[in-house]
Parts: sequence; structure tokens; C-alpha cells
Amino acid sequence: MKKYIIAPSILTANFLELKSDLDKLKKAKIEWIHYDVMDYNFVPNLSFGPKILSDIVNNYNFKMDLHLMVKVVGFSIEDYLKPFVQKNVEQITMHYEALNKRQLISFIKFCKKNKIKASLSINPDTEVNKIKKYLPSLENILVMSVNPGFGGQSFIKNSLNKIKLLNEIKNNNNYQYLIQVDGGINEETYKLVQEAGVDIIVAGSYLIGSNIKNLEERISKLEG
Repeated sequence: MKKYIIAPSILTANFLELKSDLDKLKKAKIEWIHYDVMDYNFVPNLSFGPKILSDIVNNYNFKMDLHLMVKVVGFSIEDYLKPFVQKNVEQITMHYEALNKRQLISFIKFCKKNKIKASLSINPDTEVNKIKKYLPSLENILVMSVNPGFGGQSFIKNSLNKIKLLNEIKNNNNYQYLIQVDGGINEETYKLVQEAGVDIIVAGSYLIGSNIKNLEERISKLEG
């Protein structure tokens, strides 16, 4: 039976209680943390950067899944990403919509050079065909099932068709990327993304919050 990688997003955490939330995830044997970086440019929200990342990796042994919802302006891709290359950073995702062609190629090269998994994300209104030529060079594709920028949104069902199509392309061409989904994961939608063929499930408010009393049970359902 397939086991899914679960990456709780700390975007919806109460940051006065972040250590408590991370301790709960550690106790529940979570291996991955999804770390959302927002710049108030590509998305209308501002989150956290390398400093909080450093605090987490220096105190926990989670594998870090970085999701950069940013436009890189005034920096080279390499200079922008260097502060994020820290212990246990396993994967970096950038958005197809935020990069020009030169930046996208630089991003993939940067990840390869630093032995970090290169991941590309597509927004709900971006078709899979837009990134088709990059698929052989990527280790992961992140399908946004909400519009990027805020937690707690409702799942966009057309995302399921993208997951299925990415699986079909992968199998037909023997590509190696994993398929990840982010947004609106709850008691009903997690089953839909599992059936569609996802590999990595990002969940925020479904897994993080003081009102959650059955964390281990929820994680077990998501893991399959």
C-alpha cells in the first residue's frame, strides 16, 4: 500500500506557540515541515525568511520543504537563495509564474549544484503544459489547490485533473519527479488527492492548531 509523505505547513501556526506546535509534530513522528516564504510582491502576504528557518533547523531535525512564493527582483537567483541553503533543507519550490525563463533555468542549476531537490509550483490557473519542457529536470511538482498567499482556503477541485495529468506524463516518459499538493486539505479532500495520485501532501490548519486533539489519527489518515 502506498505511503504518502506528509509535510505540515507552519503558515497557519500561532507563532507565539510555534515551539509547542513543532514539539507536537515531532512527537507524532512527522519527518517533513513545509516552510512558506512570502514577499508581499508575488503574493499579497508577508511571512518569514532565513532567520526563523535557522532557528528551526538548529533545534529540530525535520526535513525542510521550502516553498518560496516570491518574485526575485534586484538579485540573482543564486544570491537570493544562498541564505536558505541550511541544514536539512531537502527541497526548494519556486513558482513558474514568478520566474522568467533565465531565472527558472538558474534555479534548477542552483538546486543541482547544492544537492537540493528542485521543485516547481503551478497556480490554479496555470496549465500543466506550461511547464512540460522542464519536467525531466525536476524532482518535484507542487500543484497549488488554492491561490497562493493565505492559509485556510477551500480546495479547488480542478487541481485533481492536474495531478492525474502529471502522473500520466510521468509514467509515459519514465520521469522521476514526485507530485505534491498544497491547499485546502481536510477530512474530505485528502482522499481525493490520494486517489488522484499525489505523493506529498501539504496540510496546514488540518494538522496545526491548539484545537486539534487527534493529531496522530489525522496524520495516519494522510499517510495512507
